[in-house]
Amino acid sequence: MSRPSREVASFLLPWAAGLVLLTLIPTIASLVLSCVRTEGGVNWRAFSWVGAAHYRTAFGVDGAYEPSGDDPWHWRTLGGRPSDPQFYGALGNSLFYSLFAVPLALCTSLLAAILLNRSFRGMSVVRACMYLPHVLGGVATIVIWSWMFNPRFGWINQAIRGVYLAIDPVVALLSEGGTTGWTVPDWLYSPAGCKPAVIVMHVWMMGGAMLIFLAALRRVPGELYEAARIDGAGPWHRFRHVTWPQITPVVLFNLVFGLIFAMQCFSEAYMLQNRQQEDGLLFYMLHLYQVAFEPPYRFGYASALAWILFGVLAILIVPVLWTSRRWVYYAVET
Repeated sequence: MSRPSREVASFLLPWAAGLVLLTLIPTIASLVLSCVRTEGGVNWRAFSWVGAAHYRTAFGVDGAYEPSGDDPWHWRTLGGRPSDPQFYGALGNSLFYSLFAVPLALCTSLLAAILLNRSFRGMSVVRACMYLPHVLGGVATIVIWSWMFNPRFGWINQAIRGVYLAIDPVVALLSEGGTTGWTVPDWLYSPAGCKPAVIVMHVWMMGGAMLIFLAALRRVPGELYEAARIDGAGPWHRFRHVTWPQITPVVLFNLVFGLIFAMQCFSEAYMLQNRQQEDGLLFYMLHLYQVAFEPPYRFGYASALAWILFGVLAILIVPVLWTSRRWVYYAVET
């Protein structure tokens, strides 16, 4: 082996070792665990091969059971009691969260990048403030948001009450009582308000996607805008026919990774869940965590849930990648 080849191999060896030890082996181990029963923790002598039984448990439905009005609505849709009563609810919560959080964060980050893609006094400070929430995301930030969403003394509901007070004279002219009977959301203490609250938190932490969009906007050739102006294109047409085609690869990148991270949302659900939500924040990853790390410690079933999540992500992302050839523009440099 020549000297350059040895140097290349020495650089690749740590990466290859990390890939095998930290990715390939755990992946194979989780696939094997998803086909064995491991109740009671990791006890190799108690393992028993069950094949696809865990997957049948996740998707199985007892059709002989007739759901009542006290049961979750999706039980009636499925036609019976699921073998895992929380699986479909957790999957539905994560899909609902991703359906709204990802597009809203994508649009908000793109709009922020467009607004910041110009020169003005204090530009660097504004950009740093917009990016800061992405860096500060963590347990402490979640606790602060829980205070802000408190229905009694939280700042958000205080602001809503202030708006009610400001528009009360106008509303009183149209209806008797004005805004006196108007209520404020319970946010994290109601099944209907908990997911919108977490979605707002997700949109607030859009600084990472904004920074990527800003970098893409800075790379759009200026001569394209100049040519569009000469042809009489206004701001909207310049965005539609110049900016958008140039940044579509970045849109695809943020969309795919946004879906991946949204479906794996865990910290917010774990920190903010309570009984008043009626499992409104029982996201998929939280359900997987409870199966694996709460008695009876079903690591095998949890591994099956992880592979099911992999399949769900593939179902969501593969169509996006397949259709990207129709709307993603890749400039070819000559």
